[in-house]
Amino acid sequence: MDDLQLIRQAQRGDQAALARLLQAQYLPVKKYLVTITFDRNLAEDLTQETMIRAIERIGQFEGRARFSTWLCSIATRLYLDWLRRQKRQRQLQARAAEELLLGQQDTSPEVRSLMAQLQALPREVALPVVLKHYYGYTYEEIAEWMEIPVGTVKSRIFNAVRTLRRGLDQDEA
Repeated sequence: MDDLQLIRQAQRGDQAALARLLQAQYLPVKKYLVTITFDRNLAEDLTQETMIRAIERIGQFEGRARFSTWLCSIATRLYLDWLRRQKRQRQLQARAAEELLLGQQDTSPEVRSLMAQLQALPREVALPVVLKHYYGYTYEEIAEWMEIPVGTVKSRIFNAVRTLRRGLDQDEA
């Protein structure tokens, strides 16, 4: 049975035909996403999301292009959306750090120094410190939001605090 027949059957509600179509295209879509994202885990997530979208929208496939091309266009749009979300998140984090520093202008030089050092840390290290020590969130909440293990959160906070303390000792000397 060719792809066109499977597509027509899937559009009429045949779940087995849809499953055969998507299984045949899963690896090619994943390889495509690995190639454009350079990240296997992200590619896996986007591939799964692509398949979900294809299931939801199989009725919208008009056959103007190959089915694989249609899936790759869905995958590309999902990746571009992911990139936009990442950019917005980085901008929000930078703005929050800036506001935090600006709010500290009338505080002691030690606090301003600490805030400057905190801002100099990589975002994935500074964010757990701020969430834990400034906002009081639990390790588990931070791990869930950042989608990393709890042990990684604890390690990042421990190492960041140690780095900040060293920086303060150097400032005092």
